[in-house]
Amino acid sequence: MGMKLLKAKVRHLGTEENLKILTRIYEYLKDRLEIRHRTKVKEIIVENQQMKGIVLENDEILFSDHVFIAPGRDGSEWLANLLKEQGLTLTNNQVDIGVRVEVPNTVMTDINEHLYEAKLIYNTPTFNNTVRTFCSNPSGRVVIENHSGVMTVNGHAFKEDYEKQFNTNLALLVSHHFTEPFNEPIQYAKYISRLANMLSNGNVIVQRFGDLKKGRRSTEKRMKKGFIEPTLKTAIPGDLALVLPHRTVTSLIEMIEALDKVSPGFASEHTLLYGVEAKFYSARPKLKNTFETEIKGLYVGGDGAGVTRGLAQASACGVVVARDILKQK
Repeated sequence: MGMKLLKAKVRHLGTEENLKILTRIYEYLKDRLEIRHRTKVKEIIVENQQMKGIVLENDEILFSDHVFIAPGRDGSEWLANLLKEQGLTLTNNQVDIGVRVEVPNTVMTDINEHLYEAKLIYNTPTFNNTVRTFCSNPSGRVVIENHSGVMTVNGHAFKEDYEKQFNTNLALLVSHHFTEPFNEPIQYAKYISRLANMLSNGNVIVQRFGDLKKGRRSTEKRMKKGFIEPTLKTAIPGDLALVLPHRTVTSLIEMIEALDKVSPGFASEHTLLYGVEAKFYSARPKLKNTFETEIKGLYVGGDGAGVTRGLAQASACGVVVARDILKQK
C-alpha cells in the first residue's frame, strides 16, 4: 500500500491541562522577568553581524546581545520578511494544505486504543504527492483557528470530558513544494484559505466525503442525512473542490481511500471534511545546531521559523536555545 507509520512517543495532555501547565509557567516567570503582551517588534538592531537589540512599534529600543524569535505559525510571514531585510540566507520552505477529517470513534478504535495518534505518511499514486496525518484527536472537537483574519480549521481534545465525545478528528495535509520563480508559499496557502472563507461568508466549509467524490456540494439537507454529527456546528456546508486545487483534492481522496484499508469505514460517504486546514512555515534561515542564525546572538525557532512541526518539538527548541545562551554568560 506504500503507507509508512512513523515511530513516535505520544502523551496526551488535553487542552485544559495544557492551559494549566502554561499558567503555572507564567506564574513562575512573571516575578522573575518582564513580560509584555500585545507588543509588536518593528525591527532588530544589528551591528557588524552581532545582535544589539530590538525596536518596538512605539520606537522604544530594548538592548540585548541575545534575541530569540519564535513567533509561531501566525508570525511566519513577518519573520521571513524580517530576515530578508537582514540579507540572511533563506531556504524556501513548504506549506501543508489539506482538510480536517471527522469520523466516528468506532472507525478509529484500533489506532485510538493502541497508539492514540498514528503518524502516517503516504505517497499518492496519481501525483506522487506526500500526504500525512497530523494532530489526531480521539473523542475530540473540530474548531476554527484565526490567523490574523484568515479562518482555518484545527482540532483538539479535552482530558476530562474524553468519554463525552463520539468522534475522532485528524488533519490530512498535502505537502506543497515550490520552485523558482515562485517564492511566496505562505501567501499561496493563505489565498486558498481565504477562498474557503469567501465561499462560506467568513467561515469554514464542511463537506461529506461522498459528496466530494460525486462532484457536488454538501447542503444542509444532505448533511442531515449523514450518520455523523459534526462537532463544529458553525461550519458551512459547501464544496471543497471549488477551493482546493485538483491535484490537492485528488491526493486527499487517494489518502482517505488508503486509510480505509487501515481503518475500515474511514472512506465512508458520511465522513466529514472541514477546510481549509493549512500550516504556514517561514522560509528557513541557515542555522547552527543551536538554532543561531548567521547573525551572532540572533536565534529563531519553533514552527513559525520553519524549524519544527509541533508543540513538543517547538518546546524542545526553546530549551536548546536557552542552554546555548547560558553557556555564553
